Amino acid sequence: MIAVAVFAIVMGLAIAGVWTKDILRNPEIDLSKGLFAARDKDSGALFWLHWLAEYSTAGALVAGGVGLLVGETWARPIALLALGALVYTSINSMGWAFSRRDRYAYAAPMLVGAVGGLASAVMLLVTDG
Repeated sequence: MIAVAVFAIVMGLAIAGVWTKDILRNPEIDLSKGLFAARDKDSGALFWLHWLAEYSTAGALVAGGVGLLVGETWARPIALLALGALVYTSINSMGWAFSRRDRYAYAAPMLVGAVGGLASAVMLLVTDG
C-alpha cells in the first residue's frame, strides 16, 4: 500500500506542478482577462473548468495518498476516486499530447499516469490494507 500512496502523492504533485508552470509560462494561454476568462489562443476554449478538474484530481491524489500512508479509513475511497480521475485525465490528455509533435514529451508521464493509476486502483481493490 505504501507504493500506491507514494505513487498517488507524486502524481498529484506532478499534475499541480505541470499545470502551474503551464499557466504561468505558456504563451498559448491568454490570461489578459483573468483566470476565469483564460482561453486557449488557438481554439478560444476556456481553461478554468479543465483546471478545476486537474487541480481537484491532484488534490485528491495527494490527500488520498497521505491518508493511505497514515492509515486513515477515509483514504481508500478517496484514493480510488482520485486514481480513477487520474486514469481518465491521463488517457484523455494523450489525445492533446499526440496532436502535435512538440507535445510528445508530455505523453510519457501521461502513460505512466494511466497505467500506474489503473494498477494502483486494482491493488487497492484486491488488498485488505
